[in-house]
Amino acid sequence: VHFHSSLRLPMECSMGSGVVILLEAMARECVAVALSPKAYYDMGKTYVVHLGASGNVSTVIRRHINGTEAIDVTLPSRVCHERSFVPYWICLTGGVVFVGVGHIPGQNCIGRLDDSLYNQLRSPVDAARFVGIGNSALGRNARPVKVRNVAVTTVPTFLAELLKGLPLDMPFVSADAYLNRSFPEANANGFGAAEDDEETQAMLKEYQEECRKQKARAAKFGVPYKEPSPQAFLKWFQARRLRVNPEKGFITGIDVMSSEEITKQEARKARFGIVEKRKITTNGEEEEHVGNTERAADNSNIAMDEEEKPPLDLVQAWENHELV
Repeated sequence: VHFHSSLRLPMECSMGSGVVILLEAMARECVAVALSPKAYYDMGKTYVVHLGASGNVSTVIRRHINGTEAIDVTLPSRVCHERSFVPYWICLTGGVVFVGVGHIPGQNCIGRLDDSLYNQLRSPVDAARFVGIGNSALGRNARPVKVRNVAVTTVPTFLAELLKGLPLDMPFVSADAYLNRSFPEANANGFGAAEDDEETQAMLKEYQEECRKQKARAAKFGVPYKEPSPQAFLKWFQARRLRVNPEKGFITGIDVMSSEEITKQEARKARFGIVEKRKITTNGEEEEHVGNTERAADNSNIAMDEEEKPPLDLVQAWENHELV
């Protein structure tokens, strides 16, 4: 995550009213947005929102207490898009971090992290005021993140009241569905986002339902909730397809049916005098024959000579028995 001294709340703004961040990002997965009291990652005091984590199947809001412990929440969602800019909003108010998709804070909310106890105990100088942006994807599947139109401001009173009234369980949020709903004219012209097919949507619903069951089970037995892995209830190839970050395979061979390859074939035929002939087989079907012009003519003459010879008489061999 990268910080900048200018990407912060204005100096004249009251830090006790919270922070609102608006931005647009284009990424394959894992857009990381950090809120910190300093212009760097301050352990134990920095919130990080991971949009499109775990292969773009969830969003994680986390505050690390130390190197091994953290307070976090995992929200099933599919909010990144690698070919279109997706708008996001993040709001920290009263120790609760809200995150959603869209240009209007409070709408299309993905979920929240309630950390109000820390907010009551922390020092006023530890209030978040700086913003950092980066990519939390690791390994060879990591891709660059494009960000634009970043804005940082305080939380107005009406927005704080609106966020308090949001239900605890939020519906599944998809970036593709949001883009197609918000920009139907772009989708009609082929520039919008292509939504997932029916099979992928069914797997996403199954994943969301499994997360809901795990949350209910954790609340029932009083244990911490842990996001289930898709491999736990999906086949390995379905889990791989659900995540959007696997590398695409290499394309090998030649598409012999492409217009470019057909043009090359026709040029080679004209260069070497190759013609196409069709003949009728014994079952009445057409069979395509390609060969050299002269060779094809010679073969046809030989075939005609063989057809002109009459069949042998059945008694002809017996008439010449003295030659044996």
